[in-house]
Amino acid sequence: MRSYKKTILGSAILLILLLASLFYPMYGPDDFNKQTLIMDEQGNVTGKAPFPPSKDYWIGTDRNGNDILLLLLYGAKFTLITTFGVALLRVLTGSLFGIFIALWAPFLKKYFSDFFLAFRFVPPILIGIILMMPVVGFFNDVAISSIVTYQIIILVFIGFPSVVLFTVDLIEELLKTTFVKSSFLMGASKFHVLRRQLVPYLRFYGVLFTVQQLLSTLHITMQLGLFGFFLGGLNREGVLGYEEPPKAATLSNEWAGLIGQNFADFVRVPWSVFGPVIGFFLVIFIVNMIKNEIEANLSEGYLVKRKKKKAKTVKSTGTAEMKQSQFEFVEKV
Repeated sequence: MRSYKKTILGSAILLILLLASLFYPMYGPDDFNKQTLIMDEQGNVTGKAPFPPSKDYWIGTDRNGNDILLLLLYGAKFTLITTFGVALLRVLTGSLFGIFIALWAPFLKKYFSDFFLAFRFVPPILIGIILMMPVVGFFNDVAISSIVTYQIIILVFIGFPSVVLFTVDLIEELLKTTFVKSSFLMGASKFHVLRRQLVPYLRFYGVLFTVQQLLSTLHITMQLGLFGFFLGGLNREGVLGYEEPPKAATLSNEWAGLIGQNFADFVRVPWSVFGPVIGFFLVIFIVNMIKNEIEANLSEGYLVKRKKKKAKTVKSTGTAEMKQSQFEFVEKV
């Protein structure tokens, strides 16, 4: 019996986090409780941002005086929606192209594999940095939609080859099975075989591979954030407390950007980095838990099939032996 308790629990947590972020404008302050200075009754400055964790700021504030917890709640939707969107686009586009190659143009596999051979040796983060160079210095006077669209296309492109090759290899293995070969011998078309026999397998593997691509997307967005490539572009205000040129700051407050803009303060203001890092760790832990459960259920499914087949064989053999034992053989004179 397959169980998806961890998947349901993890998905529920991610959904609650997403809803809390989407509805943030209804309950959260627009300025993120910004406070850069604390003064006494005489007007003397007694404190200056960043402030450490306290009862007023549970995770502390950044250099700009913004409550980090509120920043995390606000930016969660950009992190989660972008990650899920990129993973789905990778799997959908890569699977469709892989199906086309495997069934109708198998000769393209060699050329496709050779063309993207560099992806096996060049780190994805390096490819992402090179391709995102054109939008690294754009501020909020440029349309955010244009920047985000370009960045999503690049993130999808980075994972596209692996999805295509995985789909091609999977279909090639399925085409070797007896039931698929029998369908072709009986005159079934490729489209019929795809719709009736391959899609059920591709659907289940597609769910598993989507979860794997979620992890891949989370990893590369975090790495890009460390190098200053923030989703949605840069905020002109920057990070306070730095001389010229100003320190870059994320415009969307997505978690990778918060890590990147505060990473230089890791020693002096560690809480400004720990907050988004813990958030990333939580999401990665949940997604990895879902992936492991799906993989376990997939393996268990094959194991159950083998056990049933073995039990059927044993039962058949036992029946034959029983029938044979009901007769007494004598030597013919």
